[in-house]
Amino acid sequence: SLGHVQRASSKFVALKMMHRIALFSSDEIRLQRIVPFVTSLLQDSEPIVRASGISVLTSVLSMVMTFPPSDAKIFPRYVFKKVAHLITDASLIVRVAFAENIALLAETALRFLDVGHSVSLYEAVAGRHSRDSSSRDDKAGMSTAIFPEEAAKLLSKQNNTSDDIPASSSNIDSPDTSTTTIKSSYDSDLAVLHEVVFRWVIHITTDTSDHSSQSKQALLLRGLP
Repeated sequence: SLGHVQRASSKFVALKMMHRIALFSSDEIRLQRIVPFVTSLLQDSEPIVRASGISVLTSVLSMVMTFPPSDAKIFPRYVFKKVAHLITDASLIVRVAFAENIALLAETALRFLDVGHSVSLYEAVAGRHSRDSSSRDDKAGMSTAIFPEEAAKLLSKQNNTSDDIPASSSNIDSPDTSTTTIKSSYDSDLAVLHEVVFRWVIHITTDTSDHSSQSKQALLLRGLP
């Protein structure tokens, strides 16, 4: 297992193998098996392992196309917390690797956010329509069961009388009230995503430490869309 691996070169090879396996794996395997494996190496003592880990993690996450609703917020709740320390890593190669992957991380996080909220919206609308249709069916069933034949004849006479009323006035008196109101947290979730990426970019661009120019160059060349 990974816990028994000591050499940095072996861990580096393991990361490359995981990336290769991810290319031919299902999205469930990528999220539930490969992502936790890779994130566990972001705390490794060897810089080459941490640098390779952030690159492999970003690439594997970008491969995921479908995911359950429970994983829609995997970035703010899990991924961002696991990679945040890399921006201030003591090793230059790790900071450069992180800067190179900021753009793809942000794009993938935005896609997860869009898909997750789209699915929630669809389920909310579908559930509302399903409840409304079942309610109408129940009311229709109750009306046929409650009124006897004599009452049904009286109701039909009343309906015939109401047919003489113009359609325009009927529409005015009974406006359509089938409006579906759905509470969404999309704007707030998007603001959180913007805030995280904004802090990363500001930190890199305002860094005045030695060799910080390499991280800035990596951000400009590959870290920004």
